[in-house]
Amino acid sequence: MAVFTPGRPTRASRNCAFTLIELLVVIAIIAILAGMLLPALSKAKEKGAQAACMSNLRQVSLATQQYAADFNESFYNVGGLAPNDGQWTASPTANDFLQPNDGLAYWGVAYVKYIGSAKRTFRCPSARTVDDWRDAGRGGGKWPMSWWLDSSYGLNQFAVTDYASREGFTKATKITSMLSPQTTIFCQDAAEQRMDGGDDTLAIFPGTGRSENLFQWKFSLKSLYPGKPMEYEWFRHRRTFCNTVWVPGNVSSIRYTKNVDFRWYTGGIPQDQPKF
Repeated sequence: MAVFTPGRPTRASRNCAFTLIELLVVIAIIAILAGMLLPALSKAKEKGAQAACMSNLRQVSLATQQYAADFNESFYNVGGLAPNDGQWTASPTANDFLQPNDGLAYWGVAYVKYIGSAKRTFRCPSARTVDDWRDAGRGGGKWPMSWWLDSSYGLNQFAVTDYASREGFTKATKITSMLSPQTTIFCQDAAEQRMDGGDDTLAIFPGTGRSENLFQWKFSLKSLYPGKPMEYEWFRHRRTFCNTVWVPGNVSSIRYTKNVDFRWYTGGIPQDQPKF
């Protein structure tokens, strides 16, 4: 007859125990499965972020279309100029929006009332680094990047300012005056809040002598953002897609490229116009 001794495992309990090798095998299998699943989960997460970005941009497009309908087929401008900064408020601790004509105001300030003053609509979920105006002493750690990320869609200035009369940038354009509004970009995923043309868009403009697009961010301003390939803030979705709003309000994605037709920014103005 077996005698039970307290503290001493019975034969049955000893037979049910895992050996060290068995535990290691199980751990290895779990690690392999996790390694297979994590990339798929990460890809699915980024697809979700891209879809959320597209949803944001559709709301932005509705706001801009409503504004244009209210203001004689023109987008917001200040004396013919497109806004050129990235702030919603005077500082990260301020609550009141800047006036749209404030020199520090982000272009979205003019349209946000059409979407319930929800400034987060202008924040791409995949954005990580945008122009925080550190060369003007406002970014680079003084003010947090998270504050600037509410301004992560860049405006094409030529959707606002007439490209053909751009000397001084003082003539606003109308949608009806564009040669091809259907193929003209209004705004898109970008590190820069206002894209001016030759050095900060997906196009290589005639007369610039550039061999690559986004030259300013790939080279000129690279030292201000060490270790950050800023061109991927345009192609921030899996380093492949740039979500884009076109002037009529439709939204689509542009695949990674080193050059697109510059007329996508100029409103269809052909190459025989005065050089940029």
